[in-house]
Amino acid sequence: MTTPAAVADRVAEILGGRWKAAPGPWESYGRLDAPEADTYTLHVDDHGELCLRANLDPTGEIASFREVRTPEGIKAVTEAIAEAIRQHHTTADQE
Repeated sequence: MTTPAAVADRVAEILGGRWKAAPGPWESYGRLDAPEADTYTLHVDDHGELCLRANLDPTGEIASFREVRTPEGIKAVTEAIAEAIRQHHTTADQE
């Protein structure tokens, strides 16, 4: 079973550097933090999609992903989440 917290762990590994992942209660969500970066949260919404949010972004959700069941699908989602965080973080720095 892949939880939002487990996905957050994998994304932190992809982002590298000083990124850290932490699980929520029962691993129901995963949080990603780095110094001088927004805090990002992964959770599953009411439609079963994995949602990425930036805590300081007033627009809320940055991206959402349909459920995947294969190792290849999970790898693709974790890479897409890491890229979404990189893009959001870069955009936030430019504002």
